Amino acid sequence: MVVMVRVWPVVRVSSKGAGYGKFLDFAGEPFALVDQQTDNTVPYQIVKLDSPQAAVPYAAQRYARGQFNAPELYELVFVAQDVPSMGWKTYRIAPVERTPPSSSGVTVTDNTLENQFFRITVDPQKGTLASVYDKELSRELVDRDAPHQLNQFIARWVADGRLESPGRATIRKGQSGPVCGSLVVSTAGAGCPQVTQEVILYDKIRRIDLANRILKDSTPGLELYFAFPFKIDEPEFRFEGTHSVIKPLRDQFPGSNTNYYAVQHWADASDGQMGVTLSAVESHLLEFGGLWPCYVSQAHHGVTPPDFGRPFVKAEELTKGHMYSFVLDSNFRTNFPPLEQADLLFRYSLTTHKGKWTDGNPRDFGWGVANALIPVSVEGKQEGTLATAASCCQVDRPNVFLLTLKQAEDSDGIIVRLIETEGQAVTATLTLPLVTVKKALRTNLAEENQDELASAPHQITVPIRALQTVTIRVRPER
Repeated sequence: MVVMVRVWPVVRVSSKGAGYGKFLDFAGEPFALVDQQTDNTVPYQIVKLDSPQAAVPYAAQRYARGQFNAPELYELVFVAQDVPSMGWKTYRIAPVERTPPSSSGVTVTDNTLENQFFRITVDPQKGTLASVYDKELSRELVDRDAPHQLNQFIARWVADGRLESPGRATIRKGQSGPVCGSLVVSTAGAGCPQVTQEVILYDKIRRIDLANRILKDSTPGLELYFAFPFKIDEPEFRFEGTHSVIKPLRDQFPGSNTNYYAVQHWADASDGQMGVTLSAVESHLLEFGGLWPCYVSQAHHGVTPPDFGRPFVKAEELTKGHMYSFVLDSNFRTNFPPLEQADLLFRYSLTTHKGKWTDGNPRDFGWGVANALIPVSVEGKQEGTLATAASCCQVDRPNVFLLTLKQAEDSDGIIVRLIETEGQAVTATLTLPLVTVKKALRTNLAEENQDELASAPHQITVPIRALQTVTIRVRPER
């Protein structure tokens, strides 16, 4: 079996591989995972799904099917190093007499997790992250004077503004192996009789994953949040908007909502010496500096909250590096449901960096979290013509980002869309190793041709202005 992966180095391969019907028994005979490019064995970990309430995608369905088809309970987890951009890298599962020995840099105890970057302490009563200590920066990341702890589940009753969080938690060890370790927290909150939260650390990767699964019942009149009170005083906030990087208050119209924002792939809080980048996979409304009133318009909200009408947040109130993820609201009366009943999963990843937000490269972190590696399994003797690792598309400027690579809408060639992300005009070289370029044309966003670009057999020269989006039509040789 061969696995082809791309984009972000953590790979999770389900037993069904690419979904072609046959299940791979990762928990069966021993095997080695071999990097086809270097012929080196790669450490891996077999993770078993042990509960239908686990904070992983499709846990209940997988657990149910696993009762009569055991391989569906297992995943193969490993780190794929140096995967080419917009390309693939190939790994081989080779049968061996004994599973290769391995060690881990992740330590898991009853309520702590530790790797070379972080030491995490989970509050044994609340199940929240009481401390996250960055060992390289020598900084505590959790503001212990904040009203809430990290990853704390918060319910706010709309009628009176009262805040409520779980008061008792059960903590158990989750994953443990050469790739990652975790702790699993089980609690219950207002309107949510089941709350499962998993905290995951990886070996040799500067990243903390938080997976929060809530079972929302029929209780109306609630707003639900998760807290991220980072210990950063007088912070400078930045977040990714639509094709833009936004500083709250400065980069918006006067009088517009500053209580919460629609964040695309990442948000960052820094004090010039260090910073924290947070990426949310499923929930994209973030509040900065504190937990502020929810503003649903007079025409749409049901019950009027007690703090409705309070002025929007001002710059002088953004003194703390706190973020709150606004995940659910059930206070509507018009064209939105007045309540939600659902089994919901909200996943977050965070990392730290030295210096300002620009030093932390938050764009690559956020997009990497959102675009997880895609495993594809190939079984049998299939030599093929492709290399064991290759790239489909490369851009030589770090401030120029690939947005789109697709067939043209009129089928006339390939469309490539680039964006400059740091406010610096540059001339970028676009390389398409697997395509022989016959002609390259700049188009508008509607893919209407404008002018010709200089090109070579596999390269295109693209002048791009500061913060500009450029669309290119590539006509390949037939």
